[in-house]
Amino acid sequence: QGGGLRLDGRVLRVDPALSRDQAQQLQGESGGSRPRTGTRNLYLAREGAIRPGSQAAEGVSDSDMAKRARFEELKRRRLQDPNIGVSRTRLCLHNLPKALDTPRLRALLRRVLRHNGGAPPHIKECRVMRELRGQGQSLGFAFVEFEAHEEALGALRRLNNNPELFGPHKRPIVEFALEDRRKLRLREQRIQRGLLKAKAKAAESARPPEPPQGPTEPPKGSDGQAPPAKAPPAKAPLTKVPPAKAPSGPPGSPWAGFRTQGPGGRGAPGTPRNKVLAVPSHRGPKIRKRDKGKAQPPPSKPPKP
Repeated sequence: QGGGLRLDGRVLRVDPALSRDQAQQLQGESGGSRPRTGTRNLYLAREGAIRPGSQAAEGVSDSDMAKRARFEELKRRRLQDPNIGVSRTRLCLHNLPKALDTPRLRALLRRVLRHNGGAPPHIKECRVMRELRGQGQSLGFAFVEFEAHEEALGALRRLNNNPELFGPHKRPIVEFALEDRRKLRLREQRIQRGLLKAKAKAAESARPPEPPQGPTEPPKGSDGQAPPAKAPPAKAPLTKVPPAKAPSGPPGSPWAGFRTQGPGGRGAPGTPRNKVLAVPSHRGPKIRKRDKGKAQPPPSKPPKP
């Protein structure tokens, strides 16, 4: 009836049964992995994290480790807001030299991230943050956005804690940027309004111009003379930055810090799903498995001033 077999008003869907071998073959063709749930990308918050006592922390100055601890604490507080997520393509670069501006940073990234002499990754945005709405001194950090997630991940693992860029005592601190969904929604609305205004302006410019009604004269000041032309603003003096050589190590260098496993899921049926930690569950020096449960020596007190 009605193009199918019905049972209590429901149309039954009848498929041929498959053997166990055929079912495993279909599961292998489909990938057999489930993507991570959630849209905040919390697993990327641990990428590049460096703990005291680990191999990546060897040779890092105390000031850089203090900065990393402060940034990790700020990230932990911000991620408590459910509206805050981790971007997949946008990076935040800290601990940059004050003399490094946006064009030089873009050129440095294109030179360092070039793969075996090939084409550099496509950089959508590169901006060094400055005081006074971009006209003052550099604040020492920048935002860089790439076209694909793989390019951003490779750049983070290549640049983070690299001692060959600006010297071993001032290593860049690179992490995935945090994004606020509410601000992203407002930004999308501004972009849409700008597109509508651009279309309206293009439609007005396409109309034939109207003939002028009468002779037009240039505007004059209060004394009857034309106002003087404005002089162009003076440019700020540029400070030379020592040229940074390209790192010789591969993207998986030992200084890069913690590496995420990427979006994954179950392996064989019955195995538990990979646990996703937004930030490290333990803060402070790394504790080996053999030292767990043992009494740790008390930290040494700093000398009195």
